Amino acid sequence: MGDLRDYFDQHASSWDEMLKYNERASDLLEVVSWFGLVEGDWVLDVGTGTGILLPLIRQAIGMKGMLIGFDFSFKMLEKAKLRQCSGEKILINATIESLPFRAGLFDQIICFSAFPHFPNKAKALLEMVRVLKSRGSLYIAHLKSVEELNQFHQHMGSPVANDLLPSPQKVRSLMMESGLKNISVVNQPGKFLAQGQKL
Repeated sequence: MGDLRDYFDQHASSWDEMLKYNERASDLLEVVSWFGLVEGDWVLDVGTGTGILLPLIRQAIGMKGMLIGFDFSFKMLEKAKLRQCSGEKILINATIESLPFRAGLFDQIICFSAFPHFPNKAKALLEMVRVLKSRGSLYIAHLKSVEELNQFHQHMGSPVANDLLPSPQKVRSLMMESGLKNISVVNQPGKFLAQGQKL
């Protein structure tokens, strides 16, 4: 885990350029449109990284919503802190295995481009579901398919070479085991979206 944190700390300053996020504004806007956010939502951005989605999420939930981003990489959060956002954003340095929030706090939980990096995906999902409100939704999203993303990580090499996104069937199974219902999984070129609801 330390090696992975070091990797993200070392690459934080060039992360957006490396992933070409600065050239993908319309793609990122589309990603946020997948989440069905509404004004006033309390949203947790899991593995927020450089906070690339934070301004778009804030735009969707308005000034009445609560926006919290967390990441285990302090250097990534330093970049996220500098990101212009029209309203307040709270950034927390934490790990997915032990979220510092009470149960049932968030309307929506977003996990964008982070799920493959969680060593214990089942435990990560249980913890996300714990802090999700009843009737709230959890989203796992990527701008690549499972196949595209896994090939990309393997090409990047150590220490992320083995940080793989499970198959759609496995993701569905993990979400079911975490207690989520109404699960749907889309896996196609340029898009992976798994969503489930806590009933």
